[in-house]
Amino acid sequence: MATYRNNNHAINGIGGHGAGSTTSQGIYEESSTPKHAIGEKIELSDGRVFRYGYTAAAINAGLLVAQDLSSTALVESDDIIIASAGRFSISAGSSAIQITLASISANDYAGGLLQITDDDGEGIQYRIKSNSATGATTSGKVDIDLYDPLKVAVTTSSDIAIVGSLWYDVLGATAATDYIISGVTPIAFTANYYGWLQTAGIATILADGTIAVADNLTLSDGVAGAVQLKDAETEPLVGFACYAPDNTGHVGVVLQGLVA
Repeated sequence: MATYRNNNHAINGIGGHGAGSTTSQGIYEESSTPKHAIGEKIELSDGRVFRYGYTAAAINAGLLVAQDLSSTALVESDDIIIASAGRFSISAGSSAIQITLASISANDYAGGLLQITDDDGEGIQYRIKSNSATGATTSGKVDIDLYDPLKVAVTTSSDIAIVGSLWYDVLGATAATDYIISGVTPIAFTANYYGWLQTAGIATILADGTIAVADNLTLSDGVAGAVQLKDAETEPLVGFACYAPDNTGHVGVVLQGLVA
């Protein structure tokens, strides 16, 4: 495996000099076990940036991906925080709380953000370290551990939402359901595998329809993971076309608007 050095950091298995990180898994490799933390970032000297992710499904190379919102996010919810019990407390300084949920798997929210959206504690968000599966420790309850303690006490009436990690449980982005773009696959991925997702620089992405050089591109309306010519101001920009491609092939895209 090739090793490249820059700023005294070793970048293993990456075809170009890296900056600001060390990795034991190359950008053209996938792994059945995690080699890095979800969301970890590497940057190459040519401007490409990658985040470490986990797939919810098999995904071809050169596709836009998005988190599976059904498993990683929670819409604003009222009256689901549970009163203090044992190590779980709703007081300021607590790093563990419990909520009531119908169904969630262990660590689906790990790396995401718990946001207090209304009532006591509102306007503050906290990064989630881990969560239990529904009922794994107490029937109908989900345990949530936070990286930082509550700055302001919450109550059982405080409203919350959870924004899941952008790079956990990713799949081909679709305009209908999962459309918060989190990156581009540099290789084909197996379902439930770990690897790097490109978030900045020039990427190669499946093209849908006629595209001209420098066109503004967005997520395709009908082809999962593809880009198309932007046709509505409500569509968030993915990037700019580097050239005019075949309308069934791939196109070079200068990525814009993604979390780098």
